[in-house]
Amino acid sequence: MIMRKFTGISFWRIIFLALLAVPRVVLHDLGWLTEGTFINSLFVFVPVLIWVAMAVWCEDAHPFRMLLAAGIVFGIMLALVHQIFWTVYFPDVLKLGGNLAGAPDYISIIVTRTAAVVSSLVTGTMMGVLLGGVAFIIRKLIR
Repeated sequence: MIMRKFTGISFWRIIFLALLAVPRVVLHDLGWLTEGTFINSLFVFVPVLIWVAMAVWCEDAHPFRMLLAAGIVFGIMLALVHQIFWTVYFPDVLKLGGNLAGAPDYISIIVTRTAAVVSSLVTGTMMGVLLGGVAFIIRKLIR
């Protein structure tokens, strides 16, 4: 109910929007998707276009807030997927440099995985902010 008041759509629709972008993350983390290919472009741009289209054409939706919420939820999903497939993408423990060079493995694991979670949350949120801004502008221009 709170999500509907904030975004204009149900929480389940927000989850659906966020889930649209997850297959690309999984395929990328497993190494099954190559950057710069047509298929990769489809996995990148189709969910984005669906996000913007849904924000523009849903009558009750607040485009910016809707895509901000979708971006935050996507950021959480992105962080989870990266953590689940971490050892597939990074089979060896990443070594830190600088002042933390030579730190025990558990320190390296904590630092790198925490940085990945923060990065994922920021990426998802910024994606929602940017796309929400685009959808807001398009909706204002159309109406």
